[in-house]
Amino acid sequence: MQANKSQIADLVRTVSHFAEANRQGQARMFDAVRLGVLQLAVEHGPLRAGEVAERLDALPSSITRHIRALAEAELVSTEPDPADRRAVLLVATDTGRAELRQFLDVGEQVFGAVIAEWSADDVVTLTRLLTRLTEDWARYGAEQQQAARKRNRPFGWSQG
Repeated sequence: MQANKSQIADLVRTVSHFAEANRQGQARMFDAVRLGVLQLAVEHGPLRAGEVAERLDALPSSITRHIRALAEAELVSTEPDPADRRAVLLVATDTGRAELRQFLDVGEQVFGAVIAEWSADDVVTLTRLLTRLTEDWARYGAEQQQAARKRNRPFGWSQG
């Protein structure tokens, strides 16, 4: 049986509230874009700055600023791109890898404390459902958003 309109609306509100609470909590503790740059360097580096900007859907000038700050903190380094000497590659340092690992450990501790009273079954179920939601969003979300824009008038108040 498919979800009805009310159930879908409840899910949208719940996901939105969680995302906003998470965003606010993160904004007080760290710069999410800077974390994203470091995480990409650790997990997928070496990368060009343009690749990082594309993956994070951020302006290249913003990414350059974050790379500079991470390099000053010795969490990343830059090196010439052998394929194009005009470009540089972003590479995580050992310090950057250790810092990210420690950051993620702290995040897991915080999250663990928040869900401390949950059963293991609840955690596994939510993880499975969120994975499914994320995969389906990646597969269908952009297409559905584009179709909705074509069907509905633009929301001028929401444009930057």
